[in-house]
Amino acid sequence: LDISVLSANANISYNSGNEVKVSYVTVDKNKKIECNITDGTLNIKEKSGFSFFSLFTLASAPTKIEISFPESYRDNGTLENADVTVASGSLSGDMPHTEKSTKIQLYSGKINSSVAAENFDINVSSGSADISSRTHKHNNVNVSVLSGKTTLDGFISEKSKYSLTSGKIASLNAGGGELYTNVTSGSLTLGCAEKITGIDAKVASGKAHISAPKDTGARVAYSVASGSIKIGLDGRNEKLTGSGSISYGNAEANVNVTVASGSFILDTYTLSE
Repeated sequence: LDISVLSANANISYNSGNEVKVSYVTVDKNKKIECNITDGTLNIKEKSGFSFFSLFTLASAPTKIEISFPESYRDNGTLENADVTVASGSLSGDMPHTEKSTKIQLYSGKINSSVAAENFDINVSSGSADISSRTHKHNNVNVSVLSGKTTLDGFISEKSKYSLTSGKIASLNAGGGELYTNVTSGSLTLGCAEKITGIDAKVASGKAHISAPKDTGARVAYSVASGSIKIGLDGRNEKLTGSGSISYGNAEANVNVTVASGSFILDTYTLSE
């Protein structure tokens, strides 16, 4: 499945039949929707040509796309992969279940959705993304945010990677395996619902806050040039300076932290933000 939205307000829904239905409403004569199947991939793509008429009608009468799949597509793994691109506008509704991967590219605008896939990738250049997992179990989760705000819920994965250049990422009920985080600026918040086996964290500036399950033990190797590293595990709350290594509890999880500036926090508190 390949969905591409330029500037429309798009919505995904489900029907009781066995057909995929696409409705496209616009007053802009230079816009159109193209639907076809190429090499086994269903393509639903909004296209547009430039005109002064487009500039005047865009704000007054937004384009709408309604994509309706058979109900079986929601959770039964009918599709192998899904690629969704939103240049502007918005996308809402549950994504179809995919047997392998769901990938989302948001350049601007807004996405409010849920996914069910073994592997999940999201790349946000700007705008706002609010996405939940319907399966709460993934092999790989990759999140990359250049700017804007991204909120995730339920993405428990064997391996998770979070990269933040600016803006904000909040991922609650996450974790469950290996975590890789890289924060250039902005705020990264991870609330882990399941056991963490390892953390590799880098902070150039900004803030990274990871909340682990209760009774988490870790061996922490750290290096901080400026800013701070705070660890709240095994009933201890400590601020680490310089470089070195320290163990907490059973030390099951291997944690490597490098902070150039800004702050890194690892604790077992319940995150409400």
